[in-house]
Amino acid sequence: MLKKIVVVLVFLVAVSGTYAYLNGVRNEGIGYETKLNAQYPDNQNELSNYASSYTEQIGVANLKSEKMDQIILDAVKGRYENKDGNAVFGKGSPFFSAIVEAYPNLDLNVYDKIVSFVAAGREAYKAKQTKLLDEIRVYDKWRTSGYVQHYVISWMGFPGVILEARIGKKVLRGQEALDQMKLIVTTSGTREAYETGTMEPLKPPKD
Repeated sequence: MLKKIVVVLVFLVAVSGTYAYLNGVRNEGIGYETKLNAQYPDNQNELSNYASSYTEQIGVANLKSEKMDQIILDAVKGRYENKDGNAVFGKGSPFFSAIVEAYPNLDLNVYDKIVSFVAAGREAYKAKQTKLLDEIRVYDKWRTSGYVQHYVISWMGFPGVILEARIGKKVLRGQEALDQMKLIVTTSGTREAYETGTMEPLKPPKD
């Protein structure tokens, strides 16, 4: 009788321990995915905020247009960087040419304000992108570490349906969402950039 009681107790402890472990893994995974779910649209919001606030910061209302919005977004996303990854905004640069073609009578003092605004925007957006990639790195390390744990995590379905990458009305989930989040945005058009992660040839925006 005592042996049966011991066996039952051992079984209950084992079941309880297994449940606690699996529940802990699930909660940890949900925590990682929830953070990524919040960070990904936050990065997109960072871009849209620059397009909507630069005229207020620069103080020139007549520069507000879709054309200028696109130039600003392209610059913040790094479209006008050189091969070393450094921004080039001086006279003769693609950025300068895009601005001059769009606004040929633009005062150079205003141009300097635009450059300062874009430079600050690039650093803020780069920090957002770095934060997202760091969170993905931590998540991937958690998913793939341990001889047994990574099999358990995979068996439990991570990346799961909780992980989602929203791009406008389009929603990707699970592994597709994770793959989408890993794309580095370097192209024009916020939505197109997040969908493709590719760069179009440098040219001023058309009317």
